Amino acid sequence: MSSITPTPAAPAAAAAGPAAKPRHALGMPAGSIRAILAFAVLGLLWFMALYHKPGEPPLLDMQVRLAFVYLNILMVLVLAHFFTAHGKSIGRHISTHSPLWLPTGFARVILLVGYIGLVAYSYNTQHDFELPTQGHLFFMLALLLSAYFLGWIIAGLVRLVWGEPPPPTFQDLQAWVGLLAVMGLGVVVLIHMINMSLPQGMEISLEYINAVLASLVGLYFGARS
Repeated sequence: MSSITPTPAAPAAAAAGPAAKPRHALGMPAGSIRAILAFAVLGLLWFMALYHKPGEPPLLDMQVRLAFVYLNILMVLVLAHFFTAHGKSIGRHISTHSPLWLPTGFARVILLVGYIGLVAYSYNTQHDFELPTQGHLFFMLALLLSAYFLGWIIAGLVRLVWGEPPPPTFQDLQAWVGLLAVMGLGVVVLIHMINMSLPQGMEISLEYINAVLASLVGLYFGARS
């Protein structure tokens, strides 16, 4: 009677297949939330720049001009982070897909071309935007940079306690804070536009709200550094 030789079991690693890449915020590819925030800020800047027709007197009041400058400062910080993050916390070796499932490098190209186009358009149309006073400018820079580093510190502490990657709940909470903040910025920009059509003294006060919401967006980018 012939003996039956048992087939050796496949190695556990082979049975398990290639190691799964870690989950990222809201279950999307790494960098997707940052791409959404960056596109949103760029879209708000374009909306404000296109609000009046070239050649007509500017329709933007002082608060809108300040908001435009604040958003530009945030956009520069966002662009700097988004480009330097590739290869560290964004990329195919980090996630199975590129941000928002777009082709590799597509988000960076759109952001860069979009912002360069905004600068060129604003320069050619001579928009009546002006820098805020030193007090406003220093306050915005200090708040934005402080929020960025605070996000970096908080994320570092979470990694120290729970390891890398951070818990999914923490990642999702971060993402929602950033998304709600950028949606708030959109509402604020619309209110600025409404204020310009209201009688003097009836405007809705938005002092410092721009800076706070922009800083919450910066907080997310700092946490993802």
